[in-house]
Amino acid sequence: MNGFRKWFARYMIGRYGNDELNRFLLIVSAILIVIGIFVPRHILNLAVVILLIIVYCRMFSRNIGKRQQENMKYMVLKARFTGGRGSSAAGRNYGSTGAGGARPRRKQKPAPGKRIFICPNCKGSLQVPVGAGRIRIRCPHCGSEFEETV
Repeated sequence: MNGFRKWFARYMIGRYGNDELNRFLLIVSAILIVIGIFVPRHILNLAVVILLIIVYCRMFSRNIGKRQQENMKYMVLKARFTGGRGSSAAGRNYGSTGAGGARPRRKQKPAPGKRIFICPNCKGSLQVPVGAGRIRIRCPHCGSEFEETV
């Protein structure tokens, strides 16, 4: 099993992988499968197969820029319906006290030679090396890009 895992990890190098849009399509296909159990329609089975083909084609794609654009369009559309909530890290309350309130966040210290930036989209923090000048930063949490001067 470990050999297969290494082979698959090598195979996935340079490929897109999974994202929010793929997760959504998988959930829709699972819902259609459950509906298909109670209402046997061949069109539902065809829709599930088409959705799964799309998911796997996106996952194994080498055109990463195109897949990121598709995912960002989905995220914008999703934000329109959810009112800006619902990104992978945005809606979670890390450090909740359990009593309905949230603990204040502790100020994070950057590593030596690094500077901390806050993503304008998901409010996640990320560290960037100091002295790089004006750079485009891609948030590892939500995938959005923004420019900053370091």
